[in-house]
Amino acid sequence: MTEISRVRSVWTGFPGGPGVTTMYFLDTATAVADLRTFWALFSGALPADVHIQVENAGDIIEDSTGALTGAWSSESVAVVNGASTEAYSAPSGACINWLTETIGPHRRIRGRTFIVPLANEAYQNDGSLSPTVLAEFHDHAESFIVSQSSSFVVWHRGTGSDGTNGLVTAASVHDMVAVLRSRRD
Repeated sequence: MTEISRVRSVWTGFPGGPGVTTMYFLDTATAVADLRTFWALFSGALPADVHIQVENAGDIIEDSTGALTGAWSSESVAVVNGASTEAYSAPSGACINWLTETIGPHRRIRGRTFIVPLANEAYQNDGSLSPTVLAEFHDHAESFIVSQSSSFVVWHRGTGSDGTNGLVTAASVHDMVAVLRSRRD
């Protein structure tokens, strides 16, 4: 039974938005600022329409049951704005896979973060992600893991009281375009 903080980043300004990215941390003392820095690393590949605001307050939950146990707050951080003026496909982008060494019920705990939408310059002519973007996104993810090495976790909700969390130890970005159907207009 561990208390974890739910930190949300709200994505706005593009067709199919708004969207939200939810991440979990054991300690929010540096999480908000580091998460803002993380999103800023992606700004060159994000369309200029995209704006990401990391919320500066949120819920604390108990990981085994998901019960709300309190709230956290921190200093607010500036909005991250996309920088690319290229055309883009609003429902498509990339996916970061967060890896842990924790085994939950029946399998290893893993998480995902979708970076959607991406500007056209992030893709190759065949529609797959460019090797440069793949390498940069992987490097950004690994840098974030280092900055939050004792705090960034993936939460497995479980059923009843068997939820748990796993400390993120590695990341991967596959050369597959991710499509978010829930954000489409």
